[in-house]
Amino acid sequence: MNNFIASHTLKGAMIRQLFLLIGPLLLSACFHNGNAIQLPSQNYNSRVSVIVIHHTATNFEDAVNILTQPSSNSVSSHYLVPEPNDATYTDDKLKVFQLVPESQRAWHAGHSYWAGKTGLNDQSLGIEIVYESHCAQQDTTINADGEISSASPEEIEQPKALCFFPDFAESQIDVLLGLLQDIKKRHPQIEPTNIVGHSDIAPSRKVDPGPRFPWQRLYKLGFGAWYDDATVTRYWKRFITAPLPLVNIQKALHTYGYNIEETGILDEQTRHVLRAFQMHFYPSGVTSEPTLESTAILFALIEKYRPLALDDLLVIGDCHVDLSPEAC
Repeated sequence: MNNFIASHTLKGAMIRQLFLLIGPLLLSACFHNGNAIQLPSQNYNSRVSVIVIHHTATNFEDAVNILTQPSSNSVSSHYLVPEPNDATYTDDKLKVFQLVPESQRAWHAGHSYWAGKTGLNDQSLGIEIVYESHCAQQDTTINADGEISSASPEEIEQPKALCFFPDFAESQIDVLLGLLQDIKKRHPQIEPTNIVGHSDIAPSRKVDPGPRFPWQRLYKLGFGAWYDDATVTRYWKRFITAPLPLVNIQKALHTYGYNIEETGILDEQTRHVLRAFQMHFYPSGVTSEPTLESTAILFALIEKYRPLALDDLLVIGDCHVDLSPEAC
């Protein structure tokens, strides 16, 4: 009996030793062949938290070439939505084109920021809409008198661009809405404030999708953020009595999601952010200035979507606009 036990003990030891030697190889082969045992975890979510809307500023054919072919400055997008009156789009029906799988990282956002997130390519879906806006800009610099000047850069006023934004086609927006519905089914966690334009996440570089993009219509159909008119009116009346300092407005823009430094100065970065905000939420009043109307809209949005931050934003010095507006 002892010999029998010893024999089997020895065999068991040899088997264990053999498994230690070949076990990792067998496991490696399983993983190499894609046959890993599935053990699902509940501790995960989608990598997608932001949807970024772009416009191409080119026709469909050029957009396809730019977004799909490698170049020295390659760009891409997850989806491309054609425009119905584009001569380079020959199909009778508008269709959505998927260029990059949603699980992959498309190169559409570039240097970007939104609501504390940077490098948004890693956590967003990009949608390009074929839309041919265009801008004209004077070729030479001019001085304050409107004359060509050889003065130092500090004395020269740069000319502003003259930009044209046509209406988006109804059929194109309908196709976009269908795409957004599909995306929302797959990524229901995307918050309304995280459906944004390229200009929102890169205000110093981009103006797309421009002031004609129908953000309010999208909101009414369940996509994106918008304000309530009555709340805007309330803040508008309040700020007439107690105007906010620029630094409060800068802080509010940052609280909502924009990348802006709180300098207290109407500097270039502030003008760019105000332009992006106004194109999104107040397209009839794009001035790049902190107007009473756009400030009221900004605070109506914060009350609706960032309510916990509201009180601090309404403090001017030692007084609170709500509690003692006359003293402010």
